[in-house]
Amino acid sequence: MTTTRTADLELPEEIELQLEVANVGSRTLAILADLGICGTLLLSVYLLTTLFAQAAGDSEVTRIGSHLLTIVLLVLIFAAQWVYFGVFEWLWNGQTPGKRLLHLRVIKVDGTPVSWIDVMLRNLSRPIDAFGPMGLIGLLMIFVTPRAQRLGDLMGRTLVIHETPIDWSIFDEAGAEPASLVTAPSIRLTSAQWELLHRFLNRRPELPRDVRTRLASSVYASLKPLALGTDLELSKLEPEEWLVEFARRT
Repeated sequence: MTTTRTADLELPEEIELQLEVANVGSRTLAILADLGICGTLLLSVYLLTTLFAQAAGDSEVTRIGSHLLTIVLLVLIFAAQWVYFGVFEWLWNGQTPGKRLLHLRVIKVDGTPVSWIDVMLRNLSRPIDAFGPMGLIGLLMIFVTPRAQRLGDLMGRTLVIHETPIDWSIFDEAGAEPASLVTAPSIRLTSAQWELLHRFLNRRPELPRDVRTRLASSVYASLKPLALGTDLELSKLEPEEWLVEFARRT
């Protein structure tokens, strides 16, 4: 039987947040999905290079073109090894396409988003503990470390978590968006803030009214500073309704 491991974070509002740490199975599936994407791209370029070389004949121009395609293939192999994971995890706030597919995200051990330095550090060891036979080192470390951290996670002080799937139907309960509100650009949240908001919205139907009101006010006070510069900053909505509208923007 698989044991779920968790990481506990305590937010400044004295609300404890428990995050589920990603296990070996989900992380393996995520990296296989990423490798599948890289492999598909490399195979496409390789086939294109082969076909071009066969059709080149003795033409000097076509031979040069074939050599250029070979160089592109080598660059892509290097990028798949050293660039793909780092760039995506930085630009997508801790996610690669594979991690997004499996609802995984890399965060710092204090719950804040990863920076480019964190991403660089955690990916320096990837050839050692994530690829090929040496990947057994990474699997072993994920099993034995308390927060399922491979060598790269320890170097970058990061961990990989499961993001809770959201029941988006809860947003329909609040009715249509008020006509007086003008839609603003999406608001970027940290993983801990995102988890806090959506855990409250998912659980609110089960909470007693007084607890629900008190918790809504606490979460509202925590997240309202993030709405600076948007129409939500001056909104007169009640805290719970404000949180529902805020969730639409994230």
